[in-house]
Amino acid sequence: MCATAQKINKVPHYNKMIRPEYIKKGDTVAVMALSSRVNIKDMNRVNATLDTLRGWGVTVKLSPHVFSQDGGHFSVPDSVRAADFMQLIEDPSVKAIIMYRGGYGAMRTFDYIDFKKVRKNPKWVVGYSDVTALHYAMNRVGVESILGEMPTSFSRDTTVVDTSAASLRDALFGTLKEIKTSAHHYNNLGKASGRVIGGNLTLICAAMDTDVDNILKKDEILVIEEVGETISNVDAMMLTLWRSGRLARAKAVLVGHFTNCPVDDWGMSIYDMIYSYTKRLNVPVVFDYPSGHEEPNYSLYVGRKANLKVDENGSVLTFE
Repeated sequence: MCATAQKINKVPHYNKMIRPEYIKKGDTVAVMALSSRVNIKDMNRVNATLDTLRGWGVTVKLSPHVFSQDGGHFSVPDSVRAADFMQLIEDPSVKAIIMYRGGYGAMRTFDYIDFKKVRKNPKWVVGYSDVTALHYAMNRVGVESILGEMPTSFSRDTTVVDTSAASLRDALFGTLKEIKTSAHHYNNLGKASGRVIGGNLTLICAAMDTDVDNILKKDEILVIEEVGETISNVDAMMLTLWRSGRLARAKAVLVGHFTNCPVDDWGMSIYDMIYSYTKRLNVPVVFDYPSGHEEPNYSLYVGRKANLKVDENGSVLTFE
């Protein structure tokens, strides 16, 4: 007798977007790890990153297993990480949930998360890289989130202003209004409006044709970034977006950092290759956008409508 496969806990879809309340001084923000486990060999470094958050005038609450090391690649099993997330979602004192790091594994927890409760208890969810998967799920249930810096990437140099961390602070407190970039020779000029979506290119492609795949089906501004992938792999993912018709449906594209991506014997850069796709688009495109695994990594409101203007001087992205 054949066993019945476990039923997928599908993420429900809501069209109306909810904007969580911005945080204010005195509020509590939680820190957890839904993806890879946190490296705790240098706890002085870890504590310093948490002190950066406390310096914003907020109370930091740690999830029960944020520093656990019992789950192999992960801090704890998928179901336990999901339970930690749900505990923070249902805690009325917590106003934002910041992922300490990315890595891999956020999407593995979705079978154990009650996304209807996530919508009923809207709060800011923060992170980038592998956390892109969670942003897609948040977008699916109609709750805005923040694609932005995580504590593991906060600057180690306390003598300079950490502009990436400052951008996250501004996003959480509601003072982030616009982002400007310089001109780039691969930019496509023009104007566009749409909801901001995207993040890590690997996770964008991993989400395709899943229950959280609601990307590039409406008026959307697509953000892409990547780390540690060869130019062949990046080309394959760009080709997937192109041949699926999704790239052509974007109202604009923001090409972020592509970090440590070997070009092998291609005879061109990563940006050269990506431009071979974006030059076919009749929409604004911005290269060298400050998003991804390098500095600066400015925060973006995922799921929120923004207006983009690209001209000879650069670009301006303004949030509504």
